[in-house]
Amino acid sequence: MATEKLDPRAALAKMEAEEKAVREAADKLTEENDKKRKELLNSLREADLADVLEKVKLHGFTATDLRGALKTKGAKKATPRKSSPRKTTARKTSTRKKPA
Repeated sequence: MATEKLDPRAALAKMEAEEKAVREAADKLTEENDKKRKELLNSLREADLADVLEKVKLHGFTATDLRGALKTKGAKKATPRKSSPRKTTARKTSTRKKPA
């Protein structure tokens, strides 16, 4: 094998250089793919928005009709309420004496 003939320090330096080159190529590919992904998502968003506007016009939806389906600003996530302890329905006996 070629690594047996090389000095160990040179072999390690060569391996590190190769790893660095591969890492740089991967980073470059990631950047390019991120740019393409953003462009595709923007074009998809525009197409979806046009589709929604077309359907709103077709069916005559109003903001009131869509209010439940649209996310509103400041909407809070519904959390289940903790129930309070139930009051007993049994009548308490009075320790007070009845007038004679």
